[in-house]
Amino acid sequence: MFDFVIENGNLYEDYPYCTFMKLFKSCSLSVLTLILLVCGYGIHGQNVPDSLLRQLNKAANDSVRVRKLLAIGEAIEATATKKSFVYYQQALALSKQMKNNSLVLSSLNDVGVCYIELNKMDSAVLTFEQAITVARMLNDTLKVARITANIGNVYLHKNDRVKAIDYYLQAARLWETCADKNRLPALYSNINSLLNDQKEYIKALEYGNKAVALSLQIGDPYSSVNALLNLANTYGLLQQPGKQFELLQQALPLAKKGEDIEQIATVYDNLGDYYFQLKQYQPSLSNYLEGHQYVLKMGNQYHLCTSFSMLAQVYHKLNLEDSALLYIIKAEQLAMGVGARADLKEIYKTRAMIEQQAGHYKPASEYFSKTLILSDSLFTVETSEKVADIEAQYQNEKKQLVIAQLQKDKQLQLLSIKQKTTLNIILVGSIAVLLMTGFLIYRNIRNRQMLTKKEAELQQQRISELEKDKQLVAVDSMLKGQEEERSRLAKDLHDGLGGLLSGVKFSLSNMKDNLIITPDNMAVFERSLDMIDTSIKELRRVAHNMMPEMLSKFGLEEALKEYCNMLNSAQLITVKYQSLGMETRLDKSIEIIIYRIVQELLNNTLKHAGATETFVQLIREGDRLNVVVEDNGKGFDPGLAEDSKGAGLVNVRSRVEYLKGQMAIHTGPGKGTLVNIEFNI
Repeated sequence: MFDFVIENGNLYEDYPYCTFMKLFKSCSLSVLTLILLVCGYGIHGQNVPDSLLRQLNKAANDSVRVRKLLAIGEAIEATATKKSFVYYQQALALSKQMKNNSLVLSSLNDVGVCYIELNKMDSAVLTFEQAITVARMLNDTLKVARITANIGNVYLHKNDRVKAIDYYLQAARLWETCADKNRLPALYSNINSLLNDQKEYIKALEYGNKAVALSLQIGDPYSSVNALLNLANTYGLLQQPGKQFELLQQALPLAKKGEDIEQIATVYDNLGDYYFQLKQYQPSLSNYLEGHQYVLKMGNQYHLCTSFSMLAQVYHKLNLEDSALLYIIKAEQLAMGVGARADLKEIYKTRAMIEQQAGHYKPASEYFSKTLILSDSLFTVETSEKVADIEAQYQNEKKQLVIAQLQKDKQLQLLSIKQKTTLNIILVGSIAVLLMTGFLIYRNIRNRQMLTKKEAELQQQRISELEKDKQLVAVDSMLKGQEEERSRLAKDLHDGLGGLLSGVKFSLSNMKDNLIITPDNMAVFERSLDMIDTSIKELRRVAHNMMPEMLSKFGLEEALKEYCNMLNSAQLITVKYQSLGMETRLDKSIEIIIYRIVQELLNNTLKHAGATETFVQLIREGDRLNVVVEDNGKGFDPGLAEDSKGAGLVNVRSRVEYLKGQMAIHTGPGKGTLVNIEFNI
């Protein structure tokens, strides 16, 4: 369970805790840190400080003005996000006008974080990707790593934990190469927590131990406590309570040393959860009470609401229903104030159980009904059975009250009382039977509808898969035919026509020494030999492009290096090639297809982009392969490109679809082009 607190657009790091987001669950609590790139502006406020406005008006030059614009935006971002966004945009425009990449980077990052706060996640991703491009131009690997982590934060907001982990892992690999590792433990700890959610506990242990070791090495007790809590959570999920308790005990003195009351409260609540899981409710209560004292000092109504709920739950387990009822009423009052809808459902459920235990059947029935209304599903068998049981108890209580009242009346009405009692019993029984029958009929109809819908979806999916398989077979045949024909033509050109031209050249060279030729004719003869040389070289180049010998002998890695070096030697464009994890060769057919994709993209860049530089990157991690081709050219309108009948992108897309990959194109007029392709190989 994660909570997000992003402060300002100022590339700022914060440490929110999710202890208070979780009620009465069966596992320990996780801590999430948002890693944001630090740029040096950390001013908080309700309105624009007069001092900043005066400094802005008196700015000596544009660089100072940009910094003041950023500072103003960060000062008001928490309370006036839309207004701060205007200041960031002004700073970005002025930075670009100055061509100051350092300030452009700071402005882009502030804009990206502001997009997160405005809940415009796709815009945030695009902005951060632009920031990464600028950071690479500045050769600042640390900032590339931190902004990559910011993209991970965006996907965490979008609840796409798989992509969040992917970007966090990319950021960690880059960060590990940098000298400054102060915030790397927090990133490791985030990865640990996310892997817990994905149930990849062994991998989570690896990053959790990295986070603990590095934070202790750096000497940062704050990061150490976060890392210890998340690692303890992993051991709890692995059903190793001994190791979990040992880490929690290690975290407590470090939290107290740091004197952060929220962090101390978090450790105590984790200990309370630990004992609660073991059904040791008395030590659980002691730790919850310790944490509650720190929550009271924090003054945060939301955290206090959850603390009251925890105490109510454990008092209920200890059969101290008066105390449990006192605290759950306080929790309900606060929950209504802070609008914690998900927590309110748990509070209603807890109060219903407490009221039931105390014999208060009417309020118990009401609160179980409220729980149903707030429930994520339409109905649960367990809760509905409890509601029916409590309803029956409530009706029985009403009946007994009626009987008791009637017994106080005149003895002459005894027969009437018995008749009414019988009628009441019949009525209650009939209502109960009708309700149960109606519920069973409704559930049966709903289950049939859901089953029919699922069968239709499965049938449609099978049809789509068959059509796709048919298309893939056709594409496979076409691609294999193309490559076989390329290979055959390359071999024929090289061995046949190439050998023939070489023989002609050899014959003419021998003739030159044995013939008497005038000087003018000799010049013509020499030019003819040169033309034959040129033809042989061009023939070899064409044969190489059709089926590179380097690709078949040494694989994709060496073939792409040679191709990029060839483009660099031609001095038509500067090509930078980078790879990671490509030591092991891929399947030959896959290597050919990926080579053709990169070759086609580079050819498009040469023909259409008007670029001076291009960047080619291959990253392989396990069964995943990422291909990136980026240039600084004039870009294009993606919509117009989709309508174009050009074969370039069509060929690329068909090859990507053949390998079941995904391709994304980020471009626009004057913005360069970035093509990102991902494969599962």
